[in-house]
Amino acid sequence: MKIINKAFNLIGKALKGLIKWFKDAGMELIAQAFTLLGFFIAWLTLTGSARDIVGIAVLATTIIWLITIPLRKDK
Repeated sequence: MKIINKAFNLIGKALKGLIKWFKDAGMELIAQAFTLLGFFIAWLTLTGSARDIVGIAVLATTIIWLITIPLRKDK
């Protein structure tokens, strides 16, 4: 029973952390909406391989930016 209780507590903490991260990510995306809109408009104006490279770069940096939210939070 102790193992099951510990497992449920661990799952609960993980879910709380995940929900908090989604909330923080949503707030960050809203705060940077105009920057992301500018990236999207710039991507739309490109053609060919430049469009592909810029699109991948924008997606990659956005994902890295969202993953590193906890590193930038004030404690």
